[in-house]
Amino acid sequence: MNDLTPSYEPDAGQVILEGRPAGPAGEAGLVPVAGVDLAFDRGDGHLIRVVADAGDQVVAGPGDQAVSGADGQVAALLNRLFGPGAARVLDEVATSPVEPGAPWPYTLSPEPVLCAALSSLARLDAARDTSPVPRRSPWWAAEAAVLAEQAGLHDRAGAEAARLRGAIVPHRSCTPRLDVAVEVEELKKDSGLPGLNWVLDPALVPAGLFQPGLSPHSDLLVRHDGSQGLVTVEAALAPGADAADAGQYQVRLVDPAVRRVLAQAGFRPTESRICAELRLPVPLDELDEAWIEVVEEPHRPVLSAKAHLIRRALRWADAALRAERAPAGIAPQAAAGDWAALADLAWQRCRRDWAAAGDSDRATAQPAPGSQAPDGQAPGTQAPGPACLAEVLGY
Repeated sequence: MNDLTPSYEPDAGQVILEGRPAGPAGEAGLVPVAGVDLAFDRGDGHLIRVVADAGDQVVAGPGDQAVSGADGQVAALLNRLFGPGAARVLDEVATSPVEPGAPWPYTLSPEPVLCAALSSLARLDAARDTSPVPRRSPWWAAEAAVLAEQAGLHDRAGAEAARLRGAIVPHRSCTPRLDVAVEVEELKKDSGLPGLNWVLDPALVPAGLFQPGLSPHSDLLVRHDGSQGLVTVEAALAPGADAADAGQYQVRLVDPAVRRVLAQAGFRPTESRICAELRLPVPLDELDEAWIEVVEEPHRPVLSAKAHLIRRALRWADAALRAERAPAGIAPQAAAGDWAALADLAWQRCRRDWAAAGDSDRATAQPAPGSQAPDGQAPGTQAPGPACLAEVLGY
């Protein structure tokens, strides 16, 4: 069972339930109703955290049912997820005179079927943001609508169904056909550029603008011309995206040790991609560590090396999870062995980045799905999760 321990944060006015932390694949978030934030492990799907607003105190209603100020949605969801009376219990946590931040002396466990549906929806949303399959594919909305309806999120299901109706128009597939075997070979022979790292951080760019690759390695194409002192960075636009929108983003070469921008340039369109050229202030081999990042705000503070490593570790894990699904629609010619090799290499890179970031627990964790069985599952079975129909069908 996945037990979560509640506590109350008076400064934020929130009740927080904490379970076991996320593994190397990180978290997938979901806001099923206003006032409730859920976080699930992207690997095995277990519920990590629940944060619920406690501004409108939950009170007892007829038949010992709980209602809340927000039309009962918060209380109703908590009662469905943790059992009748859960909202009343959490109200007691918020109103009891306990030490601020101290955990409540007992735990709550989520209902397995509902938890699995919510987890699948959260992980589908996360997969959609980084998938090579365009967000406009009707299959993303179709699968999300089914999962939302299974979870009793009727408003979300209706919104996805509306998107689905708008997306069902005659069109040919616009999903790029990627070569998994080539990606594997590139990763095997990749020794990197001395002192130079990069990551196209999904948290810093809007979903649906740039076309993700099969891994962080191919999200950006980075080339170094030592004779000219240039680093060229290319990215692919998502189908239907406007190059002018991408032109608002800056490619920066940064030194995370001193939080300084060494060079920056905007994207310009080429025949099939967009490109930026960075003139190096010093030869590349004189840089101890530099990162290439894509940001919208040219004056955005530079992240630390640890933060960059964590962001890239999560992107490697995302690539590994996708490779484990071996989605035929992305790479129809790929053999099972190619996908397995890509998953293995991506998990290796993920663990390496976690280790470099100083997180030994995630660096040594077993990331395979089912290694930690979520609520209601026998150990060793496949964790429930989205099928990602858009990736299976390829459009």
